[in-house]
Amino acid sequence: MRKRRKNKPNKTGRNPTSRFARLDHRLLNSPAYRALSVAARALLVELTMLDNGDNNGSLYLGIRDAAGRLGMADLTAVRSAFDELQDLGFIEMTEAASFHVKAAEKSRARCWRLSWLAGPGRKGPSMAFMERQPEPGTKAHKRMERGMRALKAYRKARDSGHLPVLDSDTESQAIPPMR
Repeated sequence: MRKRRKNKPNKTGRNPTSRFARLDHRLLNSPAYRALSVAARALLVELTMLDNGDNNGSLYLGIRDAAGRLGMADLTAVRSAFDELQDLGFIEMTEAASFHVKAAEKSRARCWRLSWLAGPGRKGPSMAFMERQPEPGTKAHKRMERGMRALKAYRKARDSGHLPVLDSDTESQAIPPMR
């Protein structure tokens, strides 16, 4: 009997086992994104990976599971990452955790919606993060300012044709190609 390849494209040319997590440049270039801690950015990617195109608004992820997915032991840091994402408008809780009220004999983690994607029963994304910034004087605000300055410097260098990588002397010291 012949073994079937798992990664074989279907009749539409798509590979059912290969998916990607889409993060739009509007999101990545926003001041709110630049204000996120590294843990919050990583959590945002994990939540994005849970979305399959039809389940936004039904993304179940609790703090302990998120800590496991992130490889973190500090549950307080993970809780803070969820709070950051909510405060800056990247995610919205659609259902609170129900560990005391057993629904169908099962407890449930909190349920999330990604604000930059449309969800079932919604006309479109809310894009709430586009209007939000952290409070002045906070660490998040300082992170945002540094990140926005770095983006501005990069764009200026790119537009003038002087990217640091292209103008570097290290190219001449590169490893010679293999023959």
